[in-house]
Amino acid sequence: MNLWLDEFIETFDRLCVIYGGLFETAKAKQRCLVSGHIEELEMLIYQEKNQVEIAQLLEEKRQNIIRKYCQAHTIQEDNIILTSLINEMDDFHRRKMLSLLDNMTLLFKQLQEINQTNATLIHYSLEITEDIMKLFCPSAFQYPAYQHTGKKQDNTFPMILIDTEI
Repeated sequence: MNLWLDEFIETFDRLCVIYGGLFETAKAKQRCLVSGHIEELEMLIYQEKNQVEIAQLLEEKRQNIIRKYCQAHTIQEDNIILTSLINEMDDFHRRKMLSLLDNMTLLFKQLQEINQTNATLIHYSLEITEDIMKLFCPSAFQYPAYQHTGKKQDNTFPMILIDTEI
């Protein structure tokens, strides 16, 4: 029983490390959004994609461990929950797992909060940019070039204030 437990806890621990890295990346993205460092932001987005891929692989590994455990103990996968697994662990593994679970829960909450803040920053930035564009070329936004279906409309832009060939 300890083999699957050790592998399960190691995978969970690695997931915590990855989510901690995602949180740090999200904080760095927030600094870039506020300061306007686009090059660094692009690098962080690439880094974030890599971290998410690793998290997905670790999550698949965690699910495979649970599947093997359920097969070995003739338990249906649909009926197993993390709490029931923790209750069957010895004290050492239970304490370690509960600590990891608390850490993961905290990381999820922090990651959710910072991503919400980042989404709000991006949303407001886009609104401001759109408002500025409407100030300089208001008539261009009254007749959008593309319909909601994505097909190009036949009518062309009316004269706009800014020369687009600058």
